[in-house]
Amino acid sequence: MVDDHIKRKILLLGDGAVGKTSLIRRFVVDKFSDEYITTIGTKVTKKDLRIESPGKAIDLTFMIWDVLGQKGYKGIQESSFQGAKGALLMYDVTRLETAESLQNYWIPHLLVVTNPIPLVVVGNKVDLADSRRQAQEELDDLKEALGVTGFLSSAKTGQNVEAGFLALAKAIIAQSDAKMSRREAVEEATHEFIAVTDQIIMDFCDGMGGQEAAMPIVRQQLTRAGVDVKAPTREGLRLAVDYLAETESSFRNAADVEASKRKRLGWIKEVA
Repeated sequence: MVDDHIKRKILLLGDGAVGKTSLIRRFVVDKFSDEYITTIGTKVTKKDLRIESPGKAIDLTFMIWDVLGQKGYKGIQESSFQGAKGALLMYDVTRLETAESLQNYWIPHLLVVTNPIPLVVVGNKVDLADSRRQAQEELDDLKEALGVTGFLSSAKTGQNVEAGFLALAKAIIAQSDAKMSRREAVEEATHEFIAVTDQIIMDFCDGMGGQEAAMPIVRQQLTRAGVDVKAPTREGLRLAVDYLAETESSFRNAADVEASKRKRLGWIKEVA
């Protein structure tokens, strides 16, 4: 038997509160919590898999990027998509608008950055569905529309959590890209300070070695400043800019830190 080892970046995409972070937690450490925590920016989790086929075993390391589900953070989201080799698209079976978002927002934004890549769709929270049969029919319609495989899952019970990731792993190994055509994303009105929050976060990440290195610092300082990524405020952002500058002062010269701080405060001031 021949063994191979490959490492691949994959994305977990979908609207806020569909259960992306809970699904990763169930998949990686087999635990579940009812507490809802908004993902700030991106969070990267590592998981090793072994895929066996006749005469061959492949050890696959997934670097799973849990991407902020709040719409309007185009900079963070589209930067996160770079280099991805597959994506798990998630929606909440009790909120069908989150399934529509996959077609109208997430896939169009993804295809701006990537070529067609393997996709698997997951209808999460099936344990809360009024009708399991109806949920399955809605998933089947979505699978047909997207031309991909898919599963009903529950991060709470663990149902089909591993199945979704394994299906994506096998598609990546087989290099079976979803046949998706590019189209314009449906842009929705978002909170007035979301675009500038996105701009500030990306500016900080660019100066600190990229998202993977900088995002843990961003999460810490935005949380410290009390910034709600769904509805950021002018005051919270000003405080976050101060905290980010404080962090940067350990790595960059004082003049550059001050220039970045003034630039970011200027962006906040420009919001009417």
